[in-house]
Amino acid sequence: MLIDIQELSENTLIESDICIVGGGAAGITLAREFIDQPYQVCLLESGGLDFEEATQSLYEAEHIGVPFQPLGESRARYLGGSTNLWGGWSRPFDDIDFEDRPWMPYSGWPIPKAELNPYYQRARKVCGLGSDKYDFADWEDAFKELQLHRLPLPEQIETYIWQIVPPTHLRFGQAYRAELEQASNIKTYLHANVVEVETNEVAKTATRLRVATLEGKKFWVSAKAFILAVGGIENPRLLLASNQVQSNGLGNQHDLVGRFFMEHPHLPSGKILLSNPAALYTQNIRVGETFLATGLGLSQKVQEQEQILNFSARLIPQLPDWVKAFNNLKYRLRQQPKTVHEAFPTIGEGQRYRSDTSALEDLSKVIANLDRVAARAYAKLFDKSFHSRQSNLCQTHLIGEQAPNPDSRIKLSAERDKLGINRVQLDWRLSPIDKYTMQRSQQILAEEFAHSGLGQVQNELNDDDTFWQPVRGSYHHMGTTRMSTNPKQGVVNENCRVHGISNLYVAGSSVFPTSGLSNPTLTLIALAVRLADHLKETMANQSTTVKAEDLQTAG
Repeated sequence: MLIDIQELSENTLIESDICIVGGGAAGITLAREFIDQPYQVCLLESGGLDFEEATQSLYEAEHIGVPFQPLGESRARYLGGSTNLWGGWSRPFDDIDFEDRPWMPYSGWPIPKAELNPYYQRARKVCGLGSDKYDFADWEDAFKELQLHRLPLPEQIETYIWQIVPPTHLRFGQAYRAELEQASNIKTYLHANVVEVETNEVAKTATRLRVATLEGKKFWVSAKAFILAVGGIENPRLLLASNQVQSNGLGNQHDLVGRFFMEHPHLPSGKILLSNPAALYTQNIRVGETFLATGLGLSQKVQEQEQILNFSARLIPQLPDWVKAFNNLKYRLRQQPKTVHEAFPTIGEGQRYRSDTSALEDLSKVIANLDRVAARAYAKLFDKSFHSRQSNLCQTHLIGEQAPNPDSRIKLSAERDKLGINRVQLDWRLSPIDKYTMQRSQQILAEEFAHSGLGQVQNELNDDDTFWQPVRGSYHHMGTTRMSTNPKQGVVNENCRVHGISNLYVAGSSVFPTSGLSNPTLTLIALAVRLADHLKETMANQSTTVKAEDLQTAG
């Protein structure tokens, strides 16, 4: 059932067994896991069913440290959350991402990769991904049929595979709206902004949530278990702002909430002139009904030898002007509705095709090259060798893992939003190992391409700060409520429960102890499914205990 909370009477108390805050990938996944279970579930979404500028403005923040994109450009505050902007690139974390790496401070997860593997399988189904294959060998025969071939590089350089979520499952708000509406035990409240988590007087148990609308109406939600699933920025913000009992915020006994903010630094790093086209690495690929993408990375052995972090290099073809113009026109024709497009000017499929040229200028270039456009279109449709005849000149884009850094953090600023909550101050900081990883990885790629005769790499990275100014995040917010069995090293335990609070949990990439290389959504969905299983078991045990106590009392 979908309910607009604005239609309820003010000061209504909503009672539930489980309350999930946030209707994004983690929140919707959690809610779906409880459909037809013997529990009443309340899902609170800050926005409505579509983009609303007033609600989106709640993301406005202060930025210090390394320049960072405005938070409102990288998140969407309506049902579906940031899956409304998601490109769908999906890949499990690597084994090494979970391990304690001596060269990376604060590394290691409290759970091994093997424990998460069955949940990755379930997460894959949530995302509508038809295959669980992510090794190059699993796809090699299919690639050969498409005349797409792996570069003959040494084993230390690996070809990473991503699967791309199909359009049917890409936007969770659309894909799962009907299920949420029809589920008899799930109530989804729209325009429900949580402004505080209230606890008992010793902050050991969460008792209820204070909820408000932008128009000023107030509501309350009580539950047996509460789950915060509002993202890597808003999860710590809400914990820090809930400071009526503990002045430094909930779960923050050791000043860890908001620390260890991580991204995947993204940087154009140079150019490569390939000896022969390598279409496998310069485009997305369709194999049957599955869409794939690739990148170059370094093996675990090399990472250990070089004492560097995980990373990937993607090759972006340098296209002729008329091809860029044609792609720009295609993008303009399929762009999102105007309000969303204006709100998120740097996000969206086809981002690489954006330019400062007008539609008329692009159209003129296409008309002047109609013969080439027609030949390209024909070849793309009917010539299997088309994809092997792409440009040999590419720009290299490095996307790296970021080491956990306690000084890279989220804090509350003095400014407050329309709900009266302190806005965020984001201080994104990189560590020397982050830059070293990109520099050394690019050097290894250049050496191996030259040694193998595959091409010449022009490395544009050095220690001059001007070369690092273009570094940006990949819109992946991680680490700010990190997971650890030790309360002095993390905010939540291995089951995502906030240390010291019996019934408050956190879901999403904010619990990641390390960022790995892979896009975070598949992993956060796997963790959400795992958390749902844990809660089912915990609540079933509590119910059994209560029944046993009732019998003893009756006897």
